[in-house]
Amino acid sequence: MNNKNLLIPCVLFASLSVVYFLAGQKTTVIKPEMSEQFSTILTINFNAYKQANTIDKAALVITKSLPKSLIGIDLEIALPLDADGNLIVGMELKDFFEIYLSAMGEEELEDILLRIQSALAQQLSSPALEQGYETLKRFIDYKVELANLEQQTPDASLTEIENIRLQKEILAAIQQEYFSPNESEALFSAEADYDQFMLEHLTIQQNTDLSAEQKQQQVSALEATLPEDIRASRNNAMAPAKVYEQAQVMKTEGQSAEAIYQMRAQSLGEEAAQELAALDQSRDAWQQRVNSFKEAYTTLQDSSLSEQDRQIEIESILARDFSDNERVRVLAVSGLL
Repeated sequence: MNNKNLLIPCVLFASLSVVYFLAGQKTTVIKPEMSEQFSTILTINFNAYKQANTIDKAALVITKSLPKSLIGIDLEIALPLDADGNLIVGMELKDFFEIYLSAMGEEELEDILLRIQSALAQQLSSPALEQGYETLKRFIDYKVELANLEQQTPDASLTEIENIRLQKEILAAIQQEYFSPNESEALFSAEADYDQFMLEHLTIQQNTDLSAEQKQQQVSALEATLPEDIRASRNNAMAPAKVYEQAQVMKTEGQSAEAIYQMRAQSLGEEAAQELAALDQSRDAWQQRVNSFKEAYTTLQDSSLSEQDRQIEIESILARDFSDNERVRVLAVSGLL
């Protein structure tokens, strides 16, 4: 069985269609029925867990070569234990699982699970080892639940924000089903905080009662609530988009190419500014060619030539000024396809 891509992590804002009921302040979410392909994965996971607990850990050996994507990766993640030798479920363990799961598609799930169980057995002993097996089973079941949810469609009776809020409730319910409060806090709290930030950000952007300036003020205030490391990472990720928006405003205002270059260089560095300037020149040259074609096309349409002769002239212009690939593009942007 090929399990490729069946355990990819769920994107928070993926659209979900579920049934939900409100009773006072309590919300109950009902998950969609598990599809057959994911039910099969749950069975594989259960069988792997059962086997790990019924054979000696020395027998948990995989003889297959390491997947290419894992070669050169540091797989020696030390898993933390408490004072009584119990396995601590946190980000270290999650990262431990995720590294091996990243090889999905290169090898079957059965082999990946055996590889993880073998790695657990190499560094853990009872009771932590059995806890590791059990947590692995829960983690895979949890990932399957999320992958199954990803396949659902939005509830058409809800707005985008309502669908997102509902999804957050479902995710929280799934996490509570598979993990204790302490485990959920360790595994998902940072993710949940950022998800809440993104939801509030979207709410601001979709508020039609706010002006553009008011939206920016509220977004800036919201961003200030983020932890410094997350805020820095977000600013780095958003920098190109912000620079693009600023460049568009400057072009609309008629500012010079040199002024735009300096703004880009200050924000993104000289190399990026040079590449963007070259891209601007290429786009401007393309737009000039498109405009020339449109003008020629309009002139021909207004001429006294027959339809056949006009078409011959148009084909001649296209052959002269554009490559085969460009011809399709120019006709599309000119609305002639």
